[in-house]
Amino acid sequence: MTKAHQPKVKYLVPSPHGYARFDDCMCQAPVRLTRCEAVPAHGPILSYGQYFQGITDVISRDDYRLLVNATARQLARDISVADIKEILIYAEKHGSDYHPARIEVMVGEVCAPFVMNVAVTERGKAWLCREFEVLQHLNRKHDFPFLPQTYFQGEASYNIGGGGETDIAMLMFLADWFQGYHEFHLSNNKEDGSLRLVLWDVEKGHRRLFLPQVRQIYSQAAMILTLYYDLETFEQIFPWHHAAGDFVVKAQEGSLDVRLVTARQYAPMLEPSEGEAVHEALLFFLLNLSVRMRLDRLDGVGAVTWADDECVDATLEGFWEGLRIKERQGVIEMGFVDGFAQHVRSLAKEDLSDRFHALIDACDQSAPDIPMIRRHLERHTSKFHAALQAMRGSSFFYHKGIKASMQSSFFVGEGSD
Repeated sequence: MTKAHQPKVKYLVPSPHGYARFDDCMCQAPVRLTRCEAVPAHGPILSYGQYFQGITDVISRDDYRLLVNATARQLARDISVADIKEILIYAEKHGSDYHPARIEVMVGEVCAPFVMNVAVTERGKAWLCREFEVLQHLNRKHDFPFLPQTYFQGEASYNIGGGGETDIAMLMFLADWFQGYHEFHLSNNKEDGSLRLVLWDVEKGHRRLFLPQVRQIYSQAAMILTLYYDLETFEQIFPWHHAAGDFVVKAQEGSLDVRLVTARQYAPMLEPSEGEAVHEALLFFLLNLSVRMRLDRLDGVGAVTWADDECVDATLEGFWEGLRIKERQGVIEMGFVDGFAQHVRSLAKEDLSDRFHALIDACDQSAPDIPMIRRHLERHTSKFHAALQAMRGSSFFYHKGIKASMQSSFFVGEGSD
């Protein structure tokens, strides 16, 4: 009887010199389950050996049936397990909630890239289950290319007692990996101490992004969130955070393309039953967007930091473009954008300040972002008000970086990563 085909599975881990093959010496090395330490004071402990084995257990079930189906969907062609030559599993990063692995399924010379988001802690598992449902809902609701497609959920157990008496579940789901897209984070310029945005390109090396590129990134990110904002139900994607690498960008010659890798929750910041007008709810979405777009952590993991003022102009550009696209698609009635623009421009700086403070007062005051927001809120309000008053005509709503992206395809607080 012929033995069923089994693809070769290889494990790789990051090293100072690129990815290295995982070996037996690393099996007992602990996976970092918190932001700062490998072994938490309380809770589960997960080794790299258990991490890789758990992922393999899930994807290999039923003769790799679910992975074969996902690969066929992504490549838009029929395949069988016999067509899979090799599976490469890369340990990518470890955050407070998720421990994503990149999975490359090699079908001949073609690579189908996926991400397996893995959660071990109770909070991480709760977020993971919710996110899988949110991504499915948004991808059914909208025909946009900005969020990853999801494929299946799975669970694997591992023992932490050493004697077989204690099993802990790893929950995970498979989704698309945006190949060629990279994180970006604010970093200190060593020459003059100024902030600059750096693209974390692991293939070509980290490199500074210049002002036109920075504006495109913030504009496209704001446009994406605005496109998913529901003007009837006030639902929005939230939380999100630059520090968590939620937005990624592909830098090509002459253009940038931004994607959103996560949607942890989709809910209204203001309940429609509260009697809030559509304009007022949309204004609070915009105010929140303008603040959150400026937040990051230095080099992704350091102290909370605040982007420069050009971020405000770029965020507004993306916001207006998102609304214009909705208007052109017939999602909102013609004239709505001009009416809303007239409304927000009529607000005095004191009116905006009151709303900004109401927004921040409603936050969890223990969130790490809050001190930074309060420190900059007065200047931010002034800049935001001035940018609104500077709007002139339809040229304000056009941004070629955003248009190229389209053709190619709550309250403020710390986001989980």
